[in-house]
Amino acid sequence: MGVAKEQKTRGRLLQAAMALFAERGFEKTTMVAISERAEANVAAVNYHFGDKQALYVAALRAAFAEANASFPVLLAEEGASPEQRLRHHIAALISQIFSPSDAGYLCRMVAREFAEPTFAIDMIFSELISQNQAQMWNAVSSILGSNVPEQQVHLAMVSVVAQFQFYNFTRLIREMGATPVLCLPDPETIAEHIYQFSLAGLKGMLEANTQ
Repeated sequence: MGVAKEQKTRGRLLQAAMALFAERGFEKTTMVAISERAEANVAAVNYHFGDKQALYVAALRAAFAEANASFPVLLAEEGASPEQRLRHHIAALISQIFSPSDAGYLCRMVAREFAEPTFAIDMIFSELISQNQAQMWNAVSSILGSNVPEQQVHLAMVSVVAQFQFYNFTRLIREMGATPVLCLPDPETIAEHIYQFSLAGLKGMLEANTQ
């Protein structure tokens, strides 16, 4: 009974931490605020996670797991074409960005990290973002083929990623109280636009390298 109660407390703390770090960022989130939202005490935070930095890392990992459980970027369909994998990847990330549930915490935390980097920025790139980058690289490089130089493949991938990061920052700007100039359509329309725009660009690069 005691172990089960401790696990529930840990889960509430982690849930509260993800929500508050996504809302306020690392610096503006206090241990007191986390413990209050979790209906626990600060001592429980220290007991389960050690300190604020360790809790932040745990929250990032939990948010990553939640995002990819709800909207996995890897297309499980066997034999899917590179184009299908790219479309699915983009749709999954846009769904994560605009998700009002726990699946949206990761993108909001990452956006705040880009705006105000913390000690965890290297871990975010090396451990979390790198997993999605590898899958994006595989799809983009497969579409472009072996005749396109690696540097151009890298630039193409960055160009694709930059499009949905724009929408990630737009969401953050809205949450901070500003009103972006653009009136955004629904996430499905945004995802399909990014896919079609990116695919046209990739095909243009492919044609340029085969002339």
